[in-house]
Amino acid sequence: MKRFLLWVVGVILGVAVLLGAVMTVSYSFTGEGSRPAADTQFGGQALEVNGSCWQVPLLGGVFDKVFTSPETLTVQKLGVLYDAHPALALPDWASYTTLTIETDIGSIVFAGSASQYEDFLFPANGDYKAKLTVWRLPQDYLATQFEGGTTGAIRKNLGVEHPAKPTGWYSYSFRFTLQASAEVALSTERLEQGGVAALSITGLTGETAPAVETDLGSVQCVRLGSGWRAYIPAAYNASAGGHTVNVTVNGETFARTLTVLPKDFGTVEVEPEPASTEAANAEFRNNIWPLYEQPVREKLWAGAFLCPAENYMTLVDFGQVKVTGGQQGSRSNSTRLYTIPGEPCRAPANGVVVFAGDLALTGSTVVIDHGCGVRSYLYGLQELSVTRGQTVERGQAVGVLGEELTMDFKLGSKSVNPWPLFQTSGGLFWQEKG
Repeated sequence: MKRFLLWVVGVILGVAVLLGAVMTVSYSFTGEGSRPAADTQFGGQALEVNGSCWQVPLLGGVFDKVFTSPETLTVQKLGVLYDAHPALALPDWASYTTLTIETDIGSIVFAGSASQYEDFLFPANGDYKAKLTVWRLPQDYLATQFEGGTTGAIRKNLGVEHPAKPTGWYSYSFRFTLQASAEVALSTERLEQGGVAALSITGLTGETAPAVETDLGSVQCVRLGSGWRAYIPAAYNASAGGHTVNVTVNGETFARTLTVLPKDFGTVEVEPEPASTEAANAEFRNNIWPLYEQPVREKLWAGAFLCPAENYMTLVDFGQVKVTGGQQGSRSNSTRLYTIPGEPCRAPANGVVVFAGDLALTGSTVVIDHGCGVRSYLYGLQELSVTRGQTVERGQAVGVLGEELTMDFKLGSKSVNPWPLFQTSGGLFWQEKG
């Protein structure tokens, strides 16, 4: 029995010595190079690490070895940056960030994460100082749970990742001078009647929206990412030729030319339409016309619009000249579809219902605001299933179709051709992810 006990003790001591040797080798070969690469950039320039703390796994994740470098008062000087929104590029491993930007007199203008910074606009050109901390943390693990330690210390690994990976952070401190100027770009310089052009204004500081003037229609700008975006309609009857687009930014005016190309929409035979009463016209004007000039809301659509009717036949198309008894009449600014009664009328895109009700002139009517001044007007429904102020999603039923549906897509007060919207074509989808 004594021999057996001595043998057991010897085995235990041997295993302990072996583990100790393995631990010693693992410890000695685990150096600072085991930390993730600190590949972080701001405004296209590599940032220099100014403080760090990492726990690097040993023995496949049984223990962690700590590497730390205290933060100093050193501030990296990046010089002059000419982009109004200097890009922040993070390493692939980054999972959590904190960024603080302050003016040269210490006023904080931004405090948040890297993702929140994407929508930030600097208040003005000038001198700024920033402090950035980039973390790599296990999923669902909080920065406040990180223990840290002194260089060389050994900590028990939490075992929340398999395989175990380094956990910790790098910090950066830097200053720069922002000296940006506005840049104005059109999605196209040539546009067919019925089309839409996008206008992008970048390189701006401050929260004041640029002013856009053109004879093609009333145009309002909205914030989109780190810049501004506006959409310009070319109505079916917009005059062919060059149109000046003036963009005023911080007292400076930029002029661009948008050339409208004529388009032959053809003709269509129609039956005489019954005359409407003045009361019906007045009701329509009072309820619908004010929507044309409403302030624009943020962009709500994403991707192609959807035709409100799934099954239909086109009776009168957008831009067609209506012919009655051989006599040419007005051109259509809307599209009239023959539809199957009882089928749902679908929301063309995400939006907010800004009108839902019955009008003598257009029957059961729904108007959806899709943002940036784009609104869909749906006339002649059999029933309504939404109310004013309700948020709707693309494809959601907003009512029930009757025999005919009239759809009118407008930018402000100008009607545009709906078919390119259903095909993700035209300015509404320019740089949509940008």
